[in-house]
Amino acid sequence: MLKIKGPLGFCVAAALLLLLAFPVVAAYKTHNDDSDANAFLQVYPAARGTKLDNCYLCHTGGNVGKKYLDSCDYCHAVYGFKPPHPEGSIRQTLNAYGLAYDDAGRNQAALTAIAARDSDGDSYANEQEIEAGRLPGDAKDHPGVTDAPAVLYTREKIRQLPKTAQIMAADTAKAGDFFATYTGVTLAELLKDAGIREDATDVTVFAADGFSKTFPVADLQKTYPQGRFYTKFPWISFPLSTGYGHEAQLPGDLHYLLAYERDGYPLLESKIVAEEDSRSHLDGEGPYRFITPLREPVVPDRSQWTIDRDDPPYPYNPNRPVTRNADFCIKAVVAIQVNTADNKSWSYDWSGRAWEMIEKGELVVYGALKSPKQ
Repeated sequence: MLKIKGPLGFCVAAALLLLLAFPVVAAYKTHNDDSDANAFLQVYPAARGTKLDNCYLCHTGGNVGKKYLDSCDYCHAVYGFKPPHPEGSIRQTLNAYGLAYDDAGRNQAALTAIAARDSDGDSYANEQEIEAGRLPGDAKDHPGVTDAPAVLYTREKIRQLPKTAQIMAADTAKAGDFFATYTGVTLAELLKDAGIREDATDVTVFAADGFSKTFPVADLQKTYPQGRFYTKFPWISFPLSTGYGHEAQLPGDLHYLLAYERDGYPLLESKIVAEEDSRSHLDGEGPYRFITPLREPVVPDRSQWTIDRDDPPYPYNPNRPVTRNADFCIKAVVAIQVNTADNKSWSYDWSGRAWEMIEKGELVVYGALKSPKQ
């Protein structure tokens, strides 16, 4: 069993949280150590930029309560963000291939040693699956599986769908809170147009940098109550041309939205920007951003990063009962995978052209679809 001790323990263990996330991405770099990703890409260089170049090569999703979480969120839920971490919890997040890699030594030699094995029991050797671009830790993804039904949307197709605009609060934990008007197509309309099946249970939303989160279909089809507008709190920003006064009730309901405009302007195209400390960050929101509304009205509180975080009114509350919706508003969305209860790993390899899709304004919806359009 892998044991993590000492001041570097979290750095080593956190690297396992995203064993093979996209190497150039800030979301992976914040996990401090990309040695596992580098080891895999040294042994299998052709996998760079494919779906194998991601955390779910070695990590699995799972249920927490009644909700299914993807590999990133499941790992955070089971292992936690900060020490002390439950004994042995990191291994609970690994799939069959991740466990074999860990047991064999977590290095290039380990990858070579397990190449001829069939870790997930689907009758294909690990190396055979990797060379075919399939996941060696998922028995439902192998060289014999055909690509999932898919609908590719262009800018023109997206804008032909019913348009929804909503002014809303974005409540964050670390960055500043803000009000903005996002315009786009509701997820309910988008999934209906794509031909979502009746047995679909949830969707996984992917950004171009590999970041993903999973959302229940039932939640996406609901509307949520609007809150009030706030202008007198210095930690909340808003457009000067808004026309709403302090504590004014905002009109309408809120939806989960695939947005392509903010405050009347197209979302800025996302790109990876290098920083001086060899890290990088994602700049821009678009061309598409997945917008998550607040589940219930709430006054955005102060940021945990500010020196006045404990000052009244509305000090930062780490245990706020209402989910901070901005943490689930995904930038640079390029793919939406529609899942069923027994299939969370539909095969459709968009990863290799994710940034090309950003440039072209494309988005793919794939998975549990009836008879998708071309």
